[in-house]
Amino acid sequence: MVIRQVDGCPTKIKNGHLAMMEYFRQNILQVSYYNWWMVGIYIVLLTIFLFGILQPRKKTEWKSAGVAQAWVIALYAEMYGVPLTAYWVMGWLGRSQADAEIHYNGHLWPLIFAPDWEYLELAQFWFTVIGQFFVLSGAILAIVGWRQLYQAVKENRMADRGLYRFIRHPQYTGFFLFLLGSVINWPTAITLLTLPILCWVYWRLAQMEENDSLQIFGDKYRIYMAKTGRFLPGISRVPSAVAIEDETS
Repeated sequence: MVIRQVDGCPTKIKNGHLAMMEYFRQNILQVSYYNWWMVGIYIVLLTIFLFGILQPRKKTEWKSAGVAQAWVIALYAEMYGVPLTAYWVMGWLGRSQADAEIHYNGHLWPLIFAPDWEYLELAQFWFTVIGQFFVLSGAILAIVGWRQLYQAVKENRMADRGLYRFIRHPQYTGFFLFLLGSVINWPTAITLLTLPILCWVYWRLAQMEENDSLQIFGDKYRIYMAKTGRFLPGISRVPSAVAIEDETS
């Protein structure tokens, strides 16, 4: 049997590829609720990203990373799965279930504070842009911080170059920006309630890592702590380290 050629490809093969691409677009990449393919894809990608930048090694770090993963699952289970928070908010506003199932209405902040505003959709758009800006900025900051930390470990030295010249935990700063951007873009009841807990977990983890660094690098790290902020430049410096800096200068 001879298969007719179309643009250099067999007709049956080409039609099969087109059908597969159409199915992929309509069922897997469709931005909508109850799309569990999309939920799974985002959870896998974000889990790889989070465990990559957080680099858990000790038992405490693995527990913290597990809390972060649970937070991500809760977020995307509502963003592309079942919009529980949207149902509740729409009921509270006196709107219908059909309004809750409009995916764009998952950008809830403008709906909560100005449900009848004539520029509601424009406000939802800008909340999306701002939220995604924080998410992207946080991801870039975390990746750059991880690369600089990896280089320091590879060279068997203290991480005090690049971003580490200004803050002691750029990876966690990036992670916090990612969390902030996520709740600006797509707030859910679970992620909002657990956000302070997750931030506290990584604030405590940062303290523990600093104690470990003090044991390894001693006064050199104390001096470094006096010059840098924990998560933001100039904030959470350690004044007690200044005296050691003066003695060594």
